[in-house]
Amino acid sequence: MAGDYLPGQLLPSERELVETYKVSRLTVREAINRLAAQGMVKKKQGKGTFVCKPTMDHMVGPLNSSSEVFLTKNYTVKTKVIESKISVPSREICEKLQLKPCENRKIFYLERVRYANHKPFAHIKCYLPYESIDKIETLDFSVSALYRVLEDYFRLELYEAYEVIEAARVDAMSAGLLELEVGAPVLLNQRTAYLKDGSVIEYEKVFYRSDIFKYQNKLIRRGRSELL
Repeated sequence: MAGDYLPGQLLPSERELVETYKVSRLTVREAINRLAAQGMVKKKQGKGTFVCKPTMDHMVGPLNSSSEVFLTKNYTVKTKVIESKISVPSREICEKLQLKPCENRKIFYLERVRYANHKPFAHIKCYLPYESIDKIETLDFSVSALYRVLEDYFRLELYEAYEVIEAARVDAMSAGLLELEVGAPVLLNQRTAYLKDGSVIEYEKVFYRSDIFKYQNKLIRRGRSELL
């Protein structure tokens, strides 16, 4: 049945599925419940069961680039480079990268749009201190993953990152690149990545299309907490 129904389309009733596939009503009901639990279909009271629009899940945890994550999920991922250059950082970016003072400092600025199955889902702006990545601007990031370049080409040891994820309204520039209306709801992800020595190697700001992208997180309770 895979591929027979489009997003938003109403599935046949349980009785119709029983007659079509020659199985019991219990088997049909269990199959539909499993699909609903996986987010593939949605039940609407009094209306029936509808096929959900596919979404791309990103499991919070491992320090990977979004392209590496989606490649493991069998999406066709492509990247378009909007801008790749050496520039002088603003005071805000100096603070994000822990650069001081800002005079005579250089950073590498990389701006990209990422596509999954030919659909734009992320507008990415990256800022990196230039001292440890000389000549990085000569590389083609439409075919190379940034983190792999940092590790394999520059021999840098990425260690950890901190992210802040929040709801936002897309601005005019990102809206055009993501094929959205200005002010449409998006997920804004701000990441600061660190090397093993504790120095900041990247500050990244990403607008994700919230209609086709979502985060997942796994939480494990370890012991009791005094907090209410």
